[in-house]
Amino acid sequence: MTRFALNLALAVIWCFLWGSVTAWNFVAGLLVGAVVVSVYGRATGDAGYLHSIWAKITFGLYFFRILTKANLQIAWEIITPGYNFKPRFIRYPVDGLDEVELTVLANAITLTPGTLVVDVSPDRKYLYLHCMYAENREAQVAEIDELADRIRKGVFSRCG
Repeated sequence: MTRFALNLALAVIWCFLWGSVTAWNFVAGLLVGAVVVSVYGRATGDAGYLHSIWAKITFGLYFFRILTKANLQIAWEIITPGYNFKPRFIRYPVDGLDEVELTVLANAITLTPGTLVVDVSPDRKYLYLHCMYAENREAQVAEIDELADRIRKGVFSRCG
């Protein structure tokens, strides 16, 4: 987070140096600041700032895609007659996640229409989920695995 704060400070300084505080000038300052912070990081052995930013942008686009897909699925359910959902409760393992990662995953799951985190096991090893469209348990778990993996790699910049 300190690298991002440094990047913001450099963008503000950039605007003051140019004597113009506009959105485009601020974006240009952010870009120049990102390069400066990245070069500084490589010089001090803390490389990966631009990769971290790219990973967060990629996760944001992925999450927007699955959020849009889930909203369209729910909207289609509402406007069409009958019921097409196959609800199911799923116990999802979350052994390797710390408290913050677990909270982010649970919120991401709950934000997606059609899925809801109902509870966390007392030993914090499982999330209990209610899924509206989970006819195939393995496919639903695979989707949540992908979300958890992308959160680890994109939000927390950690592989594995």
